[in-house]
Parts: sequence; structure tokens; C-alpha cells
Amino acid sequence: MTLPEIAPQERAALQLSVLVSVEGAPDLPGTLEMYRPVLSDLKMSYEVLCVVDARDEQMMTQLAALERRWPELTILGQRPWLDEDAGLLAAVKRSRGDRVLTLAGWPEVAPADIAALVGALDHCDMAVAARRGRAGSMRQSALRAMLRTLFGRSVSDLFCRTRAARRPALAEASAFGVRQHFLPAIGSELGYTVTEIDVDQPPADARGAKFVFKPLGHLRALFDALTLFMVLKFLRRPLRFFGAVGLPVFLLGMVITTVYLVLRIFADVPLADRPGLIFAVLMVVLGLQVIALGLIGEIIIYAHSRRLTQYSVKSVIRKEPAR
Repeated sequence: MTLPEIAPQERAALQLSVLVSVEGAPDLPGTLEMYRPVLSDLKMSYEVLCVVDARDEQMMTQLAALERRWPELTILGQRPWLDEDAGLLAAVKRSRGDRVLTLAGWPEVAPADIAALVGALDHCDMAVAARRGRAGSMRQSALRAMLRTLFGRSVSDLFCRTRAARRPALAEASAFGVRQHFLPAIGSELGYTVTEIDVDQPPADARGAKFVFKPLGHLRALFDALTLFMVLKFLRRPLRFFGAVGLPVFLLGMVITTVYLVLRIFADVPLADRPGLIFAVLMVVLGLQVIALGLIGEIIIYAHSRRLTQYSVKSVIRKEPAR
């Protein structure tokens, strides 16, 4: 069961929505209590949406007790629980604030730096926390290098879940349904301005990242990055991708096939025991098939082009006519 989205007519005007989607954080109520004074000091109307696994009855009970003392807090028990990224997407759909702040379920950044993150949205669309002195792991370095290769940019602290964004930017970026580590890269690729804000780490989080080997998780991150590359770069021009792959294969197969034909016609070289000829013909066929996939994709995109929004208008500057 997915969490229902709030209808536009039911949305109340709020300045800030704080989203927390977490699994397996035993001190989540204490973390929320730690950030509560800072959120109150922002002098902004706000809400806190906390998404957790509905099957964790102990956590639900603790959060329900906190909710009775904190009117701005709303607990969303998701069933079935997929992962933290799906929970964040559900929270974004239910959020009502013009600005959105995402927090981890543990003390990830110093509470005093929250105001700087939210305030940075006066000059950008997304502000990402970069923890000072954070030792990057080999996994983070590899992922950062891959994002730079695919998209030309990457933030320095990829695994930091604390970020602030304007609601349209976060809603559009999270709609891709991939890991939240990729949200800054998606936002930047969609044309939103992304800024990094240096923050301090609480002592409990300053020990550095602990590497946990999760083969399926690493493969999922790789597939998410490749999916984003395809969708963001070639969704509206699929022939550019399939043509770039199929054309070299087709041309190489044609060259090899031509060489064999020339040898057979002018040098009387027998081709019966030449497996390379079969391989070359297969390359020609494979190249044509890949190019044909791109052409079919172009036809599909053309047929649905009226439904696709290629850009959004951020602002309109127009001189008022003289009266």
C-alpha cells in the first residue's frame, strides 16, 4: 500500500516541510528532538513528515508518543516497506511546504547549520550539505567519478542525506525513483541551480563512513546511474544513443565483409573455412538492428511529443505597456 498524495486543493500554505525517511535508526525520536529547537528558531511555519516501516511497532509507538507533544510532527507508516528512497518519494508527494528539508534518521550535521542550508535557497534551487573533514570512502570516490563521467558534475559529499530544496526541484528530481544520492545530479541536469554548503558534523557522526559490502546495493546504484544517463540524455533523441552504438558495429562488419569479398573475387581465396565472414555478417545484421531500435524509439517519441514537457519556465520578465 502506498501513501496517498495530498490533493492540491487540500494543501495548506507552509513555508517549510522537513522530511525524514529512515529504516533501522533506533534513536530516531532523540534525533528529531535534537533538531526541534532549531526548526522552531527558523521562524517559519513548518511540518515534519517522518516515514518509517509500519511493521516496526516499537518505533511507531515511540514516534506516536513524540507526535502527541509535537503538533507539527506527522508519522507515516509505509506498508509494504520498500526502502528509504521510496519513503522519501512518498513524503515529497505529501509535503506542503514551499521549501523542503531532508534529514537523516541520525545526527548527520550540526543542528546550528540547518539555518544556513534553508537560507541558501534564497539564491539557489537546491542546497546540499558537505560535511567538513569527512573522509570519503573508496565507494564514494568511485561513484563520484562515475557521475562526473556521465553528467560532468558531482557533489563532494554524495552520501549526505541532509539537503534543502525548493519543492518543485525536489519533486521533479525524486520522481525518477532512484537513490537519493543522485538527487543533486538530477536537479543540476534538469536545469536547477545546486549549491554545496559546508557544515560541521556532530561528534557522533564524525567517525567517518563505515563500509558495508552490499553487492546488490552496489549493482543497483550502477544501474540507477546508467538509467539516469539514458533518460536524461537520450529520452527525446534515442537514435543518437542507438546510432552511436549500432553504426560503428555496422561499418566494421561492412569493412570486414568487403575485404573477404575482394579476396574471394580478385585473389580466388576460398571462404568456406572463414568463420570471420560469418562474424562480419552478424555484425552487419546486429548494427542494423540496433539502429532500427533507435528509429522505432524516434517514432514513439514523435507520436507522443505533444505530451512531453521539454522545459519549464522559471520566470518571465516583461515590460508593462505604457498607459
